[in-house]
Amino acid sequence: MLTLPSIVRPRKFILLFGVLNAILYSCCLPLWEGFDEAFHYAYVETLWHTRAFPTLGRALVPVDVVQSFTLVPVGPVVHAWIPEATTYDNWFRLPVAEKEHRRAALEKLRPVADNSTRPNYEAHHAPLAYIFLAGMDWWMAASPLPSRVLVLRLFGAIASVLLVFFGSLRLCRLLALQGAFTDVLLFIVFCSQMLYATVAHVANDWLAIGISVMLLAAVVEVMLHPNATRTMVAVAWLAAALLTKAYFLPMVFVLAVLPRRWILPACGLLVLAAGPWYVRNLAIYHNVTGIHEAFEGIGVRQTLAAATQVDWPSTAAFLARGSLWTGNASFTTFSRGTLHVMLAFLFGAMIVWCAQPRLIRAQEKLIAAVIVMFSAAIAYASCAAFVHMGGDSPGSGPWYTQILLVPVLLLAHLGMARATVIGRWMAICMSALWTWMLIATWVVKLFPMYSGATSGPLRIRELWVWYTRDAGRYAHDFSLLALAKAPLLYAGMLMSVLGSLLLAFFIIKGLASGRRWADPEEVGFE
Repeated sequence: MLTLPSIVRPRKFILLFGVLNAILYSCCLPLWEGFDEAFHYAYVETLWHTRAFPTLGRALVPVDVVQSFTLVPVGPVVHAWIPEATTYDNWFRLPVAEKEHRRAALEKLRPVADNSTRPNYEAHHAPLAYIFLAGMDWWMAASPLPSRVLVLRLFGAIASVLLVFFGSLRLCRLLALQGAFTDVLLFIVFCSQMLYATVAHVANDWLAIGISVMLLAAVVEVMLHPNATRTMVAVAWLAAALLTKAYFLPMVFVLAVLPRRWILPACGLLVLAAGPWYVRNLAIYHNVTGIHEAFEGIGVRQTLAAATQVDWPSTAAFLARGSLWTGNASFTTFSRGTLHVMLAFLFGAMIVWCAQPRLIRAQEKLIAAVIVMFSAAIAYASCAAFVHMGGDSPGSGPWYTQILLVPVLLLAHLGMARATVIGRWMAICMSALWTWMLIATWVVKLFPMYSGATSGPLRIRELWVWYTRDAGRYAHDFSLLALAKAPLLYAGMLMSVLGSLLLAFFIIKGLASGRRWADPEEVGFE
């Protein structure tokens, strides 16, 4: 019988699998193809240049970043904001010598003391994630711009994978999720393309996603095993979250579930740690969040008024599909049919969880409340984007929804675990679907897209022709666009595909046989 050797039990292998995909995504993604990456990186560079927090409306993008806009290609959405840049279609039509010249010029860019005249619209964010990155960027100031960005991407993406993995594992253990379903959950998390699209570029999302899982695990632990130390740890995670993104402000409600005798010191710690940043927002922007919509005069009244004008079915569909797959800042799409089937399985699993109310515990209700709360916040952000864009907005950024990835999957897997045979077969189908999505992400979508196959989705026959005839011919272009050489990227893709298939095989085999894998303590992670 084919079994996994003890040294590569699924959870250890899944962690390595997540790290591998984070590294591959960081290296594969062309410069500034991450969501708003150029302006997030500008925040990092400004932070160590000025040794002061940037201010929205005054902070400018550094010169080396602006100079790079004429050297790298961008998607059509970004091109509307940065018209001096070249679109991908036009870049691929350039002579090879011109492409090489642009990449050589890009490699020569170094930080300088001067700023451009272009405002940085990402200057309003809380600073914690950028502080971690700024020290590394300062240390690498003599290195080429692509090398600096790659190192920052790798640090953030790997750190996020570690936080998400250990936070998710802790949540599964606290909620007594069956071992096989824990493995499915972790595997699906690290097969999720939008997770990597969100955390594998320079921004603050890498820390926000990781902290969100650790915070939820810490709060659930306080609910189950209350004491002073666990309470302070949970509040410390909340403070770190508030210093990472303002969208964690609604999470202050978790203070209400903490033991009453420790509420006062908990509030004191939170105010001391995170309070000064939000006092600064009030002093500078005259609002707590400091977001650019509020900075531009879009208040709560205008935002709520837009709720009656937003096409909610269309917006909800856009966000639901985008939360599973979005082709980076080019906003390419995946097969709608596949995404709808994946969403149907998720919805079905959540229905199964809801259909067993007597088994739902207080900590699960807390997680459900967090999902509802952040869903409402995303809806509010969609209204604000609608007003900001004059009605020409499909919704808020799909990267915001990634904070819901682990909580939704956790409740879905609890429901499936309680549904015995039906639940196991639902989990098997979900494992197969997410495996296909990750493999297709590399093989069908991103590698051809960033190598020059920009005419549209590739069919099976076209894929065969691409990989047997065209991939080698366009490998040089891929190397000029990506932040690593094409041979290394293809080797990483092969490892990811084989890892996906191997993990899916053993996880599905374990589910079909009803086997329970080892508990967290037995694999050395707890």
